[in-house]
Amino acid sequence: MKHLLLPTIAALVLLGCGAKRNMQWQWANVKIEPAYALASDLSKATICEVYRVDDSYPNKQKIQSGGHLHGYTVIANAIPLSKKSRVVLSRILTNTDTYFRHSVPPDCLFRPGVAFHFTEKNIKVDLLVCFSCKELRYYLNGQIVGTSYFRSHEFLKFTKKLFPDDKNLQSLK
Repeated sequence: MKHLLLPTIAALVLLGCGAKRNMQWQWANVKIEPAYALASDLSKATICEVYRVDDSYPNKQKIQSGGHLHGYTVIANAIPLSKKSRVVLSRILTNTDTYFRHSVPPDCLFRPGVAFHFTEKNIKVDLLVCFSCKELRYYLNGQIVGTSYFRSHEFLKFTKKLFPDDKNLQSLK
């Protein structure tokens, strides 16, 4: 019986190491599961759009009259994401190499520059992205359900393509 234990464990490790499983491990908070499930396949979303959010420091905010999303001022109308952009964004969000956790969070004030909005039936997801802190915040139906840090240069490159005329976003490295 003992001689079967090692091959069984090896088979489970080899067969059970898909990206989705890794993400389930990474997202220990079960509240994020519906939000992440929708983000992982944006072809299911009935609404999939991106907003430009004022990422200036609170006392330096340029626009005070725009709409608000989770307390942050929206400074540009929503841009619907094409099917191709949805595929690219889902690929970025499901890539385990996109995310990492700091043992000590960076000393950075969260100032999101963009907000992605996805809707499917009664699920409403907002993903706010701060390129200064390299932090993501997932909201599900208005409540924050998860945060993570990211290291993906592909995420910034993708966002720059969505806002080609935005000088602030284009200047980010």
